[in-house]
Amino acid sequence: MRPLLLLLLTMPALPACKKDRAVITIDGVSASVPDDWVPMDEERVEQLREAARSSDPSVEVAMVGRRPPNAKMPWMYVQRTVIRPHLAKPLQAAKVIDGTLNELKGALTESGLELVSSTSSSAPESRETCFVTKSKTTAPVLNHTCMRLWVGQKSKAVHTVSVVCLAMVDEPAECQRVLDSRQLTASNALPLDQDLSPD
Repeated sequence: MRPLLLLLLTMPALPACKKDRAVITIDGVSASVPDDWVPMDEERVEQLREAARSSDPSVEVAMVGRRPPNAKMPWMYVQRTVIRPHLAKPLQAAKVIDGTLNELKGALTESGLELVSSTSSSAPESRETCFVTKSKTTAPVLNHTCMRLWVGQKSKAVHTVSVVCLAMVDEPAECQRVLDSRQLTASNALPLDQDLSPD
């Protein structure tokens, strides 16, 4: 869905180096970063939240971000969203999730981002997808994203947990470490073959 599409801003790069790592976590999602990384500026966090809510103010967004202490890039955040689907008729949970992913891909294309790579897999009662995008118009920044999506058994909403990391095209190593460390957990998921009914 469009609320999952977040703004990309161009920032200066920071060379990656090996350091001790700290785990950044919110409910259902975590990833590790160098332990000297600092919280992302609150203004940036609020910009990202507003971008996630831009097409649907009812979207619930929780987010925690980190960046290097002396540079603005690379930077990362973990995010959890809850989106209420608008259904005209009962639909299988799997199709609701697939529809959400198709809307996300459409929003990425419309925003002028180029899809560099994409993978997807089925997990128990959920879907996981990872993709890398870059802007066609601004400096060569890569957005590395992995997310898990499921329909809540009680909430009847689409839940997503995501790890996102941005870096310059020629310095992807730290973002790859962040993504490789990800833990994405679906909880209280509706079985994929069960129908979700309109409200």
